[in-house]
Amino acid sequence: MQPLKFLPVLCVTSIFLMGCGGGGGGGGDTTPPVTVQSSAVATSSSSSSSSSSSSSSSSSSSSSSSSVSSSSSSTATGFTFCAKLTSDPDGDGIGLENDKSCQMRTGFDITSEMGMGWNLGNTMDASGNKASPIDDETYWGNPKTTKANMTALKAAGFNTLRLPVSWDDHTGASPDFTIDAAWMTRVEEIANYALDNGMYVIVNIHHNTGWENPTLANEANAKARLQKLWTQIATRFEKYDHHVIFETVNEPRDQKVESDSGDDDWWGNDSTYFAVLNRLNAAALDSIRNTGGNNAKRLVMMPGYTAGVAEHQLNAVVIPNDKMVALSVHSYTSYNFALNLGVGSVTTFGAADQTEIDAIFNRIDSKFLKKGIPVIMGEWGSTDKGNLAERIKQAKYYAQKSSTYKIPLVVWDNGNMAVFDPNKNQGEIMGIFNRNTNTWAFPTLLDAIMGGGK
Repeated sequence: MQPLKFLPVLCVTSIFLMGCGGGGGGGGDTTPPVTVQSSAVATSSSSSSSSSSSSSSSSSSSSSSSSVSSSSSSTATGFTFCAKLTSDPDGDGIGLENDKSCQMRTGFDITSEMGMGWNLGNTMDASGNKASPIDDETYWGNPKTTKANMTALKAAGFNTLRLPVSWDDHTGASPDFTIDAAWMTRVEEIANYALDNGMYVIVNIHHNTGWENPTLANEANAKARLQKLWTQIATRFEKYDHHVIFETVNEPRDQKVESDSGDDDWWGNDSTYFAVLNRLNAAALDSIRNTGGNNAKRLVMMPGYTAGVAEHQLNAVVIPNDKMVALSVHSYTSYNFALNLGVGSVTTFGAADQTEIDAIFNRIDSKFLKKGIPVIMGEWGSTDKGNLAERIKQAKYYAQKSSTYKIPLVVWDNGNMAVFDPNKNQGEIMGIFNRNTNTWAFPTLLDAIMGGGK
């Protein structure tokens, strides 16, 4: 999700994105007349990431990395899963731990364990507190994150935390872009709140100021900064096991900065953007892999343009030749139901919405899953328009699709717990979990997200 400039708490989004800046990327089947790459998921051999595994044994991670079913025996080989990401230096999928063979987790093994996830939105991805950047965490109106929050999430059934992080207020100048130690420590602290509960954690680069724009003119600058940031982030999290997942960037697009006119290009009206983004994703992946240890085999998510799910956006994605890469997508479908608060907004979820969602999952399945590429839907959901029963229908339908296609879903929660009032401009009301009281605003919606509900 991306916030509108100068709105410190709430987000407003583009009609083409289907998300708070993030999202569906035009989830429908109708493609405007733009020039795009035509190959449906090319696989690049330019990345050396798949062959850069380290044979050195990493230090054991903190207590957070010993959770979940590291010793599960439900593998095709009959071996238990390996506890470490460094146990298979030759890359054949079979590791050795304590003189016993073990099965390395594949990307699909990990996504099958992730279950339902939740976004810590508008928190560590907040920015703008010039007086005290370390307090960005609460600058957009959300409370400071606690271990109790993660415990409540786990108790509710969530097994994945997506931890969106904005680094812009917390890095030094070019060329090193050194990350502030206190900010990095706080990111790791929150990650450990979830890891200690046996949850997966997705750490990313989120809510940037346009420096990552995937344009030909900006490519060299974006590549240099991405590489510097990911080298530092990956180094800090190297000690953690497979429960930590990296996501190269959030909703990359031609983002307009304050000096520009016009709106962000959520659709991708210049085909060169797609090629540049593919190269930037590959560069970020190489930087992660080059830090070695657990990062040589860690699962890494990478998005296409805006993390969108439109036909032309998915067709343009090039996944590097690396078995531990998953596609990152966002879907707020339909836009008019899920996010639109202006002209064209609807409050009911019906057959047409279901058909659109069906098409999205079918595209993902044929272009990625069936080609051996795991997929994670890192954002989805709907804003409250006083239509709880309809939101439950949408959530239940997404949950059904998740179960059918084995794609983990991570619901977006921006912390806005306002009571919907059609006479007020309240922005997107996408708070479902009250972080102050560790309670759920809509228990029946929670049930639907978890695959139940009525």
